[in-house]
Amino acid sequence: MKTICLTLSLCLACLGLMAQLQTFDITTFKAPAGWKKQATASAVQFSKKDASKTNYCIISVLKAVPGSANSKKNFDAAWGTVVKEMVTVSTAPEMQPPVTENGWEAQTGYASFESDGSKGVVMLVTSTGFEKMVNIMILTNTDIYEKNISSFLESIVSS
Repeated sequence: MKTICLTLSLCLACLGLMAQLQTFDITTFKAPAGWKKQATASAVQFSKKDASKTNYCIISVLKAVPGSANSKKNFDAAWGTVVKEMVTVSTAPEMQPPVTENGWEAQTGYASFESDGSKGVVMLVTSTGFEKMVNIMILTNTDIYEKNISSFLESIVSS
């Protein structure tokens, strides 16, 4: 009886965890709880504003596109299109060391931006693997969402 209850409890816990996971295109992730979600054929976006409506964070997961085997080259191409078409950056991105996992190499860079009088930080994560690249762009003007951003990025699995 004890074994059956334990097994049932574990199964329910796994179902609860799986129910929280979402997939867009080839990317699976845990969506930030309580954030507004908007989806199109080319991207899914999560956004959050604080009560005063002055602080915000937007996380956009873009559909996978063909990529070269060079993760830095893919990042640079995405920075030039995805980021620079969205906001005005005045400096080159500050790069983080690449991270490799499950056949994917992620390049991450960030820079200050300005858009319609709003200033903040834009971060781009470009994951390269299997002749594809997946881009995730984050725009924010505060560090209050840092924990949410970290949790989201740590939950990502590309297949």
